[in-house]
Amino acid sequence: MSDGRIVILNVNDSASNRYYVTRVLRAAGWTVLEATTGSEGLDLARQHKPDLIVLDIKLPDMSGLDVCRQLKHDPMTQGILVIQTSATFVSSEGKARGFESGADQYLTQPFESIELVAMVRGLLRMHEKEVEAKAKAEQLTEADKRKDEFLAMLAHELRNPLSAIMTAHTLLEQLPLPASGARLAGTIGRQTRHLARLVDDLLDVSRITRGKIQLKKEPIDLGALVERFAGGEASVAAKDRKLTVDVAVEPMWIDADLTRIEQIITNLVSNAVKYSASGGSITVSLAPEKRGDKRFAVLGVRDDGIGISKENMESIFDLFFQVDPTLARSQAGLGIGLTMVKGLVEMHGGMIAVRSEGSGRGSEFRIELPMVAPRRMTPLADHGKAEGSKLSILLVDDNEDSCALLALAFENDGHVVQTANDGQAGLDLALHDKFDVAVLDIGLPVLDGYEVARRIRASEDGASPVLLALTGYGRNEDKDRALAAGFDAHLVKPIDLNELQRTVAKLVAKRVPAERRSAS
Repeated sequence: MSDGRIVILNVNDSASNRYYVTRVLRAAGWTVLEATTGSEGLDLARQHKPDLIVLDIKLPDMSGLDVCRQLKHDPMTQGILVIQTSATFVSSEGKARGFESGADQYLTQPFESIELVAMVRGLLRMHEKEVEAKAKAEQLTEADKRKDEFLAMLAHELRNPLSAIMTAHTLLEQLPLPASGARLAGTIGRQTRHLARLVDDLLDVSRITRGKIQLKKEPIDLGALVERFAGGEASVAAKDRKLTVDVAVEPMWIDADLTRIEQIITNLVSNAVKYSASGGSITVSLAPEKRGDKRFAVLGVRDDGIGISKENMESIFDLFFQVDPTLARSQAGLGIGLTMVKGLVEMHGGMIAVRSEGSGRGSEFRIELPMVAPRRMTPLADHGKAEGSKLSILLVDDNEDSCALLALAFENDGHVVQTANDGQAGLDLALHDKFDVAVLDIGLPVLDGYEVARRIRASEDGASPVLLALTGYGRNEDKDRALAAGFDAHLVKPIDLNELQRTVAKLVAKRVPAERRSAS
């Protein structure tokens, strides 16, 4: 900031003192305005927005303390720097009152010219640094906002084709394929699920590091969850490794978000597979542990793979860190999974640690989660395919492949389906015909899914189908916005068809009258 652009307001009713301060400030190269009363000073401050005010406390019409308070409470002038001066209020108590009124500095009269100039320059430099820091903070905030918007759009654009591929895979599995075709379909399914998890992990780690994940906690028997997972997804993920599961007999109840706990286990097992060779061993263990009056469920995932060197041990949970980042490691991930796992574990009040005896000697991840009082044992839900009466279903999605394949899946189950590929066409169909269910994408041309849902709910003919948002936008704010627009549920692409059908059946049973369902 050049001294020639600095404007200073000198407020003092003493002609000699005012002359002295003005002369000193102008000699330093600053432009100086003058006022002899508090009210005149306030008017000039609002009119000219000076960079700094040298304000005497003893003024004829009001106290300089009151002038300072008004300056600092007025949004137009609160950013102006104030140096209070006084020959009367020179005690520590007087200075304290000056600072309490909002003064940035305090000078006791008489003062040397060099002291005044040094104080002004020091305050101006400090203020300039604060302005720069604030501008940089605003730029970072804006950049962070744009990054969030980009990630949300990226996820949407990736999930749309993934949804079509996942639906096509499910339909392929229902066909009488030869053995070679079944193997190809299985490969498509596994790789699509892997891509979907990568997209989810990339978005989740960003939200976790900024504290934007909200847990939906419920009582969970972790032992039952680990056994079910080990007998299903983990056994598939382990491929040709030897998987051993050792779970204590007693139930281990935790208060947790089921989806996030599954995410933790999936990432740890997937890591063990990535960094162990074919024929290697992976052990998943779970046991209770008591320390004092507290009990913990201790989950361990151990492998005999490449291990972790001592120098890498402290960095293993850092974002984007990889044990072996070389291009030859085609199995290496993005370096975000363990960061996400650590964040989720800590959000559940737990802790995670890693142990390895060095490179080539395997590794073990240990998670401790606080246990809660035992609950009456209820098995984890594992419903099969939902069954129900024939439904009339409207599908609206601008991805024509995804829309056509999803329509085929519902028609194979005996439902009557109509489709549209933009929001206006979907709205016209919804208002013209009576549907039991409308499955809407959000990023639609002409009218977005939110607006379509709002207009359906506001229609005078009382159209009240079950409204499902099936979208690539998966942030918490996206879900909240969907529910506020009138949707009954918000589902993120790609979605398992069985899960979609169960959700539809459950919501239809609540909303559509029984006699209407039986009539159809």
